[in-house]
Amino acid sequence: MLYKLNKSSLDYEKVKRVSLDFIGWKEKDLEKLVSKHLQDFISSKDLMTIFNERPRQEEPDILAVDKDGDLYIFELKRWGSNQENLLQVLRYGQLFGNSGYDELNEKYLTYSQSNIPLIEAHKQYFNKDTSNQITQDMFNNKQHFLVMTNGLDQQTVEAIIYWKKNGLNIDAIVYWIFEINGEHYIEFNMYSPIESYLEYESSAYVLNTNHSNNSLTTNEMLDEKKAAAYHKGWQEKIEKIQKGDIVFLYKSGTGIVGYGKGTGVYKKKDYNGYSSAETYTPLNEFFRLKRPLSASEMKDICGQGFNFRQTMFSISEENANKLIQTIQEKFL
Repeated sequence: MLYKLNKSSLDYEKVKRVSLDFIGWKEKDLEKLVSKHLQDFISSKDLMTIFNERPRQEEPDILAVDKDGDLYIFELKRWGSNQENLLQVLRYGQLFGNSGYDELNEKYLTYSQSNIPLIEAHKQYFNKDTSNQITQDMFNNKQHFLVMTNGLDQQTVEAIIYWKKNGLNIDAIVYWIFEINGEHYIEFNMYSPIESYLEYESSAYVLNTNHSNNSLTTNEMLDEKKAAAYHKGWQEKIEKIQKGDIVFLYKSGTGIVGYGKGTGVYKKKDYNGYSSAETYTPLNEFFRLKRPLSASEMKDICGQGFNFRQTMFSISEENANKLIQTIQEKFL
């Protein structure tokens, strides 16, 4: 997340984040930009683009190779991440995982619109000589899958961790677009869960109101317009909620009962006789629903299920906006 620092008040505010649609870009525009400047955006690995998706074809957005001939399969999404994006890129792995040099060379010639074969172009691109140039049979012996998406929700993170632990080379590249003084900026972040390196941030959360353990906490959160969690191991989660983040209050077995925006202020108080066992943050622009928005309705609205067993989990900005729109139209 990008923040603007206010020197006079020693405070901060979030820089406005927008979508590709907002600036008039299409997914294809992003694809062209990334494929043309691949090694600038993905500095961790020098890659050579060898193919772009063609209209109405079942093909990945971008195919690239590294200096060893490993194949990189990219799927770009201009909307928020979800698990279907992972299934899409894995499907392309099935289609192109067994492609030999001749097929890759054919695709490269189509993409480059030149008569220079892939093996020669690869030699020139990576400054190889006859002593270290790879042979045709060294292309595509290993595949890497990358999903590039505008946001990364917790379920997608968990899916990436699952597939990587099972030996699949899959990662997500998260991009954000910001607007500053009418100009637009794009930021790319790599997500690598095995190394516990996480460079993405959520701006929306669903918080369980602890109703299963204490029937009084839901109404307290609603009445006091706050998000709270209780006891060590859970209460620390509240401090993930930053100023301006959306928080949906979810009552177990019932649904979303309220929502508001984080203030960036965190407080502690005693809970059930335990000292400082509650951490809470006041919520601004708070709305209490006339009737709960159920888990099944959330699934229908967002097109995916959620793991409500967690005390708090993140959702994509896209899904948060869908929920807010529905709540404002039907639940207030």
